[in-house]
Amino acid sequence: MSADGERPYGYAFWALCLANLLCFCNLAIFYGFYTYLEGLGIPAAWRGPLLALEPLIALALRPWLGVILTLRNSLRAMRLGVVLAIAALASYPFAHSIPTIAAVRVLHGAGYVILASALITAFINFLPEGKVAQGFGLLSLTTILPGAFMPPFVEAVTPFLPAPGYAYAMAAPLMLVVLVLLIPLGARARALAAALPPEHCRKPSLAELRANLRTPGVAPLWTGYLLALAAQTIVYFFVKAWGLSLGAANPGLFLTCANGATMAVRVLGMQRYDAFNPGRVVALALLAMALLTPCFGLAGSAAILDLMALPYGAALGLGLPLFNAAMYRVSPPHLRSLNANLLLVAVDAGFILGPLVGGQALAAGLPLAGLFALCGGLFACACFLVLPVGRLTPAQPGKA
Repeated sequence: MSADGERPYGYAFWALCLANLLCFCNLAIFYGFYTYLEGLGIPAAWRGPLLALEPLIALALRPWLGVILTLRNSLRAMRLGVVLAIAALASYPFAHSIPTIAAVRVLHGAGYVILASALITAFINFLPEGKVAQGFGLLSLTTILPGAFMPPFVEAVTPFLPAPGYAYAMAAPLMLVVLVLLIPLGARARALAAALPPEHCRKPSLAELRANLRTPGVAPLWTGYLLALAAQTIVYFFVKAWGLSLGAANPGLFLTCANGATMAVRVLGMQRYDAFNPGRVVALALLAMALLTPCFGLAGSAAILDLMALPYGAALGLGLPLFNAAMYRVSPPHLRSLNANLLLVAVDAGFILGPLVGGQALAAGLPLAGLFALCGGLFACACFLVLPVGRLTPAQPGKA
């Protein structure tokens, strides 16, 4: 394991966590982008593609970035990503046609994926010794927190802005803070890179990439993560419609309850994460979700559905960070940042695959309640793939 020579959770660790928080703040404000495009008069047939353009750019670039990024060049890449993101965010108020919006979305997607991929590459190297799972748990909190506070903030300030597009431009100054955070990191990254074996700071060869995919545990974890993220995304995008059909007065309450349970598990249980067998715990969490999600379609009322959100969110909160910890444990040390980026490729792909599968299933005649049974099947397949990984990631009781 690489360490930065500081005390556990020193400046480098917290600076990267804060940078990740700010990175996801600039994504969380786009929760209403479809409605924004409608207000601009963009035809309905173009709204979905424009919405999907940013994650598609991320999906296209991330595999390449995962191969070329190392600790030595990650800080430069993060600065480039911030500059591109600032340029894109500042351009939204002035992009009103399909071509200009598409150009801004491509620029924004490139900035985001370069920043996020470089950040996880650096983060892997600054994880404190013996606190890998806990470190990933803390990083995951910075990923989900912006979704809790940015939408209400944007709703509160938008009436005072010249036009709705300026709400997106408001996030540009936040990204300047990332540049400030990176200034002291440069010397730390250079010192650590100099102390690491040479293979940690060079691009892996094609033979190494092939061998990596054959490394026990890597492919099952990646495939399981993809299936789990696709199932989670289906729940995320379609549970509101199901809640409304059950007469929910506030159909967003399900996600509020699930997110609250996710954050509670990560905050309260994080001290124990490194003592667990991550492969086994992930498999158990996936099994719990496989059994629970089909029950969403059997809920007799919105209140029961919202109650089910609590164990669902708890299982997500326990299982998803430990995917990263399990991948860290099974990966060759010099390929840990590459495999962390591979998991982010699964996130990008899952957030595209989920809505596509869900939409096509409904178009083929599957009832909305049946969609949650499909999610259960995806979680079950992910559990089946991940379960054998537990043999490679034994528990470490002394790390609690």
